[in-house]
Amino acid sequence: MIKGLSEIRRIPRLGKIHLGEKKKSEKSDNLYPSATSYFVVHQDNNTSKEMAEKFHNVYGDHPKELNIVFPLDDPEKFFPQWLKRYSKSMLLCKGDGEKAVEVDVKTGERKEITCLYKNCPYYQKKQCRKIGNLQFYLNEIPGGVWQIDTSSGNSIIELNSAIDLIKAQNNGHIANIPLKLSLHPIQVTVNGYPKTIYVLKLSQSEHNKEPKEPNILPDTDDVPEDLFPDNVNLEDIPNNLPDFEPVDSIEDPFTETATNAKYGQLKVTHVKTLKNNNTGEIFYGLTCVDNKNIQHNLVSQDNVKQLTGKSLIEYELEPVNDHLEKLISYKILEDVQEA
Repeated sequence: MIKGLSEIRRIPRLGKIHLGEKKKSEKSDNLYPSATSYFVVHQDNNTSKEMAEKFHNVYGDHPKELNIVFPLDDPEKFFPQWLKRYSKSMLLCKGDGEKAVEVDVKTGERKEITCLYKNCPYYQKKQCRKIGNLQFYLNEIPGGVWQIDTSSGNSIIELNSAIDLIKAQNNGHIANIPLKLSLHPIQVTVNGYPKTIYVLKLSQSEHNKEPKEPNILPDTDDVPEDLFPDNVNLEDIPNNLPDFEPVDSIEDPFTETATNAKYGQLKVTHVKTLKNNNTGEIFYGLTCVDNKNIQHNLVSQDNVKQLTGKSLIEYELEPVNDHLEKLISYKILEDVQEA
């Protein structure tokens, strides 16, 4: 028996449950994340066709409530929460708001740094996000755990509060107690106008089981050795620091802020027709100002001259260069107020 290895047990993860779906912009062919009022499961890299079908056979296509059980009593095991920054292929930084571990993509070297949280430039650029990974059993689909990833601050607070309450009502236990996980609408104010968002809520079922011995949750922080170059000595990695994992079909972008305006409300002051001299392609340049009267330059492949004088909200931008961004999708403030 190998100490630190042979005693480890794992159960499989059957799939991921998402909090939204990707939609195609009406003004372009680009896909953008859109939150839903129901749970979404589909075949992908995390969920097999068989598991997706089993889920839909039990819950249908638009479930708003799930029957779940947590495998053990420790929330840090079944609901870990971190600040994370990813590249396209791996996790680059993982912190808790006070300290973090950052990896050098060229050498694989990891070092402990101070986590600046909201003062971190990566967080301010939305390249670092708060992530909660909720793992649980679905009562009707045995054989492993399911996972929901959320970067919604409201959902994280709601879940943490409910977990503490349920444990307090059950002598410190939450493992093997039948629970309901649901999506509930709440009203918030975003950039000065009302918006409905959906947050995760957890509640205890009317008929509860007696707590049993805790099951074993997969060790999600086990480090795959092939993530690091051959010349990195894993024995030299500092102790008591968060481990790193490869990107696992990066967590859900479907949060209450995912499609909110990056710069707040933008007023379009001028739209100009432009032409690419190399390709002959026609596109449109937008000059916009935000609420602080700071100018922003955008481009669009669509004819958006009708936006002159309009105010844009809930827009999605894609960087073109350091000084220019592409307008992917948007809503007009007047349209929202009239709806």
